[in-house]
Amino acid sequence: MKNYLFSKAIGLEFPDYLLVSRNYYEKQWASKTHRRLKNVIVTMDFTPSKAALQEVAAVGKPFTVDQEKTLKRAFLGADGDSSGTISVTELKEVLRAVDVDVDGEDGDRFFEQMPDVQNRVITFDELKHYLTQRMFYRVQAGRYYVIMSLFEAECMRAVLHQQSALPLIPGRDTTVALRTERTLLDSTYGYEPAQSFQHSTAYSCFRFIDSQVNYQPREVTLLLRALQNNDLERRYNYFVELRSNRRRKHIDPATTALSKVFITADEHHLLNYKIAAGRITALLKSRGMFPRDAFGAIDRDRDGLLSGEDLRRGMEWLGLKLDSALLSGFMKELDHDQDGFISLDEFKGAVGFEDDGNLQSSLATFNGGLPLPPMPSDDDSKRDVKIPPAVLGSIKVKVKKASKFNLVWNSQGSMSRYKTSVWEPHASSSLKQNKVSISLGHFAGHGYDNPNRDSNERLFLEVTDTSGSWVGGSSWLPHVLDKYMPYPARYRLAWSLTHGSNHFYAWEPVPPGDDFVALGFIGSKEDKQPDVKAMRCVPKSWCKESTYVNKVWDDSGSSGRAGSIWVFNSLYLVGFVSGTDPPRRQPHDLASRRFFMSEYTNIHSTTVAPASGGYKPPSG
Repeated sequence: MKNYLFSKAIGLEFPDYLLVSRNYYEKQWASKTHRRLKNVIVTMDFTPSKAALQEVAAVGKPFTVDQEKTLKRAFLGADGDSSGTISVTELKEVLRAVDVDVDGEDGDRFFEQMPDVQNRVITFDELKHYLTQRMFYRVQAGRYYVIMSLFEAECMRAVLHQQSALPLIPGRDTTVALRTERTLLDSTYGYEPAQSFQHSTAYSCFRFIDSQVNYQPREVTLLLRALQNNDLERRYNYFVELRSNRRRKHIDPATTALSKVFITADEHHLLNYKIAAGRITALLKSRGMFPRDAFGAIDRDRDGLLSGEDLRRGMEWLGLKLDSALLSGFMKELDHDQDGFISLDEFKGAVGFEDDGNLQSSLATFNGGLPLPPMPSDDDSKRDVKIPPAVLGSIKVKVKKASKFNLVWNSQGSMSRYKTSVWEPHASSSLKQNKVSISLGHFAGHGYDNPNRDSNERLFLEVTDTSGSWVGGSSWLPHVLDKYMPYPARYRLAWSLTHGSNHFYAWEPVPPGDDFVALGFIGSKEDKQPDVKAMRCVPKSWCKESTYVNKVWDDSGSSGRAGSIWVFNSLYLVGFVSGTDPPRRQPHDLASRRFFMSEYTNIHSTTVAPASGGYKPPSG
C-alpha cells in the first residue's frame, strides 16, 4: 500500500505460520496508488498434510541478566534463598498467570513431560527452563493461518461443500477450516484444530492487523510474544500506518488496552508481575479466601483502596513475603491511574478466580480450620496475641545440620600460640512456606578451617507449623517465634582481645526473661553490640544441663586479659569465657533433637511454662 504517514514502507515481523493472500493484499500495490485496506473478516486454517504436522516449541527470546534477577525475586520471595522451591500447586497458578491452560489440553501435554512433578517441588532453574524453552507454548509446524478476501472465502466454501464428507484433495490429507474471528464457518473432512496457544496467537495477530484496539489481557500477552522481535517504535508506526488506510476512528492507542504492546519490549517484562499474581492466587486458594475477602481483611481503614504498604502487610499476614522491588512492580502494573493505590476491581483483575468446588475444603484443612491471627498494625509491640493451643500443638522443632558458614574472625594476628576461628551459620531467619530456620549462636572451626572440613556437625533449629499449608505458609508461625523463641534483650561483653592487629569481641546474649536461655554466644570484630536478630533464645523448659563442654582455644602466649573459647553443647555452639577455666555456670543443651512443642511446653498456659508432668528443666 502507499503510505500516508511515513516516507518509507513499514513492515513487521510476525510468526512464520501467519500469511496473507495476494487477493487480500498485493505488495506491488504500495508503489502504485493509495489503496484502502480491506477489513479482516474471514481467515483460513490450512494444513497441507496432517501427517507432516510436527509439534515444536514456540521460539522466544532468552532472559537478560536483569530479567533473570527480577524473575528470581518473583520466584523466591523476600528471603532470596537460592535453594528456594515452589510446590506444583503454586506452579499451576504461575502457569495460569502466564496464560497456560493448565486444566486443558496445553496443561495436560505440559505435565505429561514431567510425570514425577506431582510428588516433588520445583526449583527456580527448572521454572526458568520451562519458560525459556516454551515447553508449554507449542505450535504445529506445517499449519498456516491465512487472511483471505471475502471473494476467496466464498469460493473456498463452495469447494468445501462440493467435497462434503470427502478429502479436500483426493488421495491427500489436506485440511482447511474457515473462520470469522472465533466462529468456525466450515471445515473439510478430518479437520482438527490446533492447540489453544497457536490458534489464539493467530487470532490476536489478525486483530492487530485489522487495527482493533480492544483486547483481553491474555490477548495482549500473546501479541507481545508474537511481536517481540520488533522494536517498540516500529510496532507503533506499523499500527498507525495500517489504521490510516482504513475508515476507522483514530483513537490514540496509548489510551487503550493495546498500549502495553507499544511500551513493553517482550513478554519477560510482564513475567515478574504475572508470577507474583500466580503465587498470590495460589495463596488465596490455600486459605479458602476469595480476592474480595482478602481485600476486605487487608483494607484496614475501609476506604476501598490498598496502598503498597497495605498489600505488603496483608501478604505477609497471609504467609507470603514478596521482594520489595517485585511488590512495587506489582502495584505499578495494577495502579492504572498511578495514584499509589489499587481498588478492589484492580486487585480482582489480577488474582481473581472461579471457585472450583475446593475452596471450602481448603479453608477446612488450612490450620485445621483455625482463624487467622490478627492483621499486623502499627502498635503490634503493645499487643499480646493469643495463640490457639491447636496451633502450638502442631509446632514441630528439630535440629538441622548447617552446611554454609560465614567467617566472623580468626586468631591470625592475635599473638596467640594456637589457631582458631569463629563462624556464623548461613541459616535464613525468614519464613519459607510453613517452616523457618533459626540460628542459636556462632560456631568454632578447627584452626582456620571452615567447619565443613571436620567431622563435627554444627546444628541450628528448624521450626515447622505442621498445620500450615506448604503453599500458603503459616500466619501463626511469626507469633510463635516471637513468644517462644524470642531474640535476646541485649548482649553483654563477656571478653575481648584487643592486643595485636586482629581484635575480637565476645558477646553473651541476655535472654528477655527468666523463662528463656541462650544456647550459644556471638562473636564480632567490632566493639559494638551485635544485632539482637542475629540469633534467638529458647524456652528453658526445652533444655537440660549440658554434658558436652570442651575448651577449643585460649589466648595463651598473648598479653592482656586472658580468654578462652568453648564448645557449650551437642549442637557445637560456642561460648566465650573470661579466663581459661571452665564456665562458672553450667551451659544448657536441648533435651531432645526432635519434638513437638506440646512435649515440653504447656500449650494451654498464657505464659511460657513447662508441660505438666513432662521433663523438668534445670533451675540454674
